[in-house]
Amino acid sequence: MAEYDLAIAGGGMVGASVALLCLRHNPHWRIALIDPRSGAPEQSRPSFDARSTALSAGSMDCLETLGLRAPLEAAAPITRVHVSDRGYLPGQVLSASDFGRAALGYVVRNDALGRALLGALDACAGIDVLQDSVALLRFGAEAAQLELASGELISARLVVVADGADSPLRERLGIGVEQSDYQQCAVIANIRSSLPHQQTAYERFTDTGPMALLPLADPHESALVWTLPPELAAGLCAGSPEAFLGHLQRRFGHRLGRLRAVSERHAYPLVRREAREQVRSRLVLVGNAAHSLHPVAGQGFNLSLRDAQILAKSLSGSVDPGCLSGLEAYCQQRRADQRLTSELTHRMVQLFTHKGWSAVTLRHLGLLSLELVPGASAAFGRQMMGVAEASYG
Repeated sequence: MAEYDLAIAGGGMVGASVALLCLRHNPHWRIALIDPRSGAPEQSRPSFDARSTALSAGSMDCLETLGLRAPLEAAAPITRVHVSDRGYLPGQVLSASDFGRAALGYVVRNDALGRALLGALDACAGIDVLQDSVALLRFGAEAAQLELASGELISARLVVVADGADSPLRERLGIGVEQSDYQQCAVIANIRSSLPHQQTAYERFTDTGPMALLPLADPHESALVWTLPPELAAGLCAGSPEAFLGHLQRRFGHRLGRLRAVSERHAYPLVRREAREQVRSRLVLVGNAAHSLHPVAGQGFNLSLRDAQILAKSLSGSVDPGCLSGLEAYCQQRRADQRLTSELTHRMVQLFTHKGWSAVTLRHLGLLSLELVPGASAAFGRQMMGVAEASYG
């Protein structure tokens, strides 16, 4: 039986990041990264497809420490974020220069990020990437035993579950979830505009749901994340590109000029989930297996990467990485950031999709407070940039 210090179930962006961060803090460890799709080309894997991810400034700093900066040089910087409510106030602008940074965040295609992560994994002698899945888990006093679908048996002092929002392992372990179905779908596509985006990300709240347009490397191309009722999302995805662009133009306006072209469109149902347990003896849940958020503020991967950073640091030099007291201390350390980010995202969705006048008034006051209340814009910006984690020690 092969013996490992750490076994990770799930080789997507979060699982790969956990492996690299833990090896960086514990270079003598043996780590197994288990994923049934590990041998497939990255573009055919759901985590590494043609969609884009908004990386906060803090996330980019983290990836740079792993040596991934060079492959991510094509990432598009976000130097401004424009937040607006369709039909009301002109909006609020957050600028990177206000925070003394070159960018508030970056936008990178998932396939490019996947290539960078997989290349880093291949270069690490301490990480074994196993094209397999976990069929059975048994927990002992000193290690967990994993039976893989191939029949192979391995042991690990700590098991990390990173197999996604619908985590089969989480369900098999009897870990329940608290969830809220938003009754919305996220429509994902790339949009080509007549005017350049000038590294500006747009968060716009409309009568049919919030949308984000994120700048890509091409100055006339932006990544769209648009939350819509399921029936409307299905109709717009199935309809003609011209009908889709016309509907989008009416909701977004003309800040980017004429919206000229749209890529292939996909719709994903949106559900907020939070595992009732994130740690047990010799077990940690991370990524969407631990918590999945509404994409309105682009915080899901960034929050998970902060979790991965703190987990790796907390395990550094640990005599027993699977010790429950140490894992509970990690969980306690992450609780404030997780709750704040989750609640901020959830409340934004509730506030900006409610059509009552009380909600309209409240959200306008919220936008105004970013401009008028000293420190409000800075606090909001630091949370969104992922550089406020020092506050959660």
